[in-house]
Amino acid sequence: MKRKFLTIKRLRKQVRIYFFERTGLLTGIGLVVIAMVALEVMVAGVARVIEKVFDKTPVPSHDWWLIGLSFVLTVGLSCVVWLRRHVFHSLHVRYQIQSEQMPKPYLVIFVSRQTRLTEMPETGPMKIPATKTNPELTLPRTCLLDDASLLADTLSPKEQWPWEMILRGVAPHLKQLRRVYLVGSKDTPGKEASGTFAQCELLHRFLAPYLVAAGKTSTPSGVAHMIVRWGIPVDFESFAEVHETLEAIRDQLTEELAEDVELCVDITGGQKPTSAAAGLFTVNKDVVIQYVQTNPPKQPKMYDVRLLEWPKKPD
Repeated sequence: MKRKFLTIKRLRKQVRIYFFERTGLLTGIGLVVIAMVALEVMVAGVARVIEKVFDKTPVPSHDWWLIGLSFVLTVGLSCVVWLRRHVFHSLHVRYQIQSEQMPKPYLVIFVSRQTRLTEMPETGPMKIPATKTNPELTLPRTCLLDDASLLADTLSPKEQWPWEMILRGVAPHLKQLRRVYLVGSKDTPGKEASGTFAQCELLHRFLAPYLVAAGKTSTPSGVAHMIVRWGIPVDFESFAEVHETLEAIRDQLTEELAEDVELCVDITGGQKPTSAAAGLFTVNKDVVIQYVQTNPPKQPKMYDVRLLEWPKKPD
């Protein structure tokens, strides 16, 4: 990982990240500050009591109450901070984060294979050919969620189109979106065109009109910098290759002074080793993973995993 230099832009980002998006961090800081104030009050109260004892003057009852309350607060808050750090958050997973509540500017998508389309118009509506059980379907390509709902309502559950989940995965991030990385898989040995690397161009053309409709750019060709086809096919069953690819994307964003907290890795596509490698890649980083439910209600959810303490081996 390359070292980042502190700039005004990065400083503003860090303030926003650490003081507005990490409520858990703010809670911990608040607890420590309150405990320190309570300790200070208790020490001052004890000093006053000792002074009065040496002066042989009566100690007011409110001083005893103040010392007792400060002692309880100091011990109690210290216990809460310790438990929060060493017990409750040994493995901290922020479950069920609705993606629209925390949109990310940078999104990595492992491309799933689809077999219905071989060509894609650059602009305007597109047609999905009919099958024995489903009619021909026309997607307007003006709204990600509208077209995703149209696909879900028209196609039978057994023949759902894999790229529907890509529409749902991109939608919550659209307002903040700056770039989508499309990562395609290698062909299976002995089977030509079995991977999804060649389909990244098709997916690029498929997504471009949605970004134009959202006002991200004026023409489909203008989204070339926003939809990036990763230049190397990846073996989705290779833990090492997936991890190296994500590290390379992260390094590229680092050179552009982007922060880890701005990156989301969508694991809806790909294979099980892909999901495992992506999940491990995000552990103890500000990078989150996202998964789009393939069954109703088909909501995209993000997960932020923090392993703060390794499990202890029994003696």
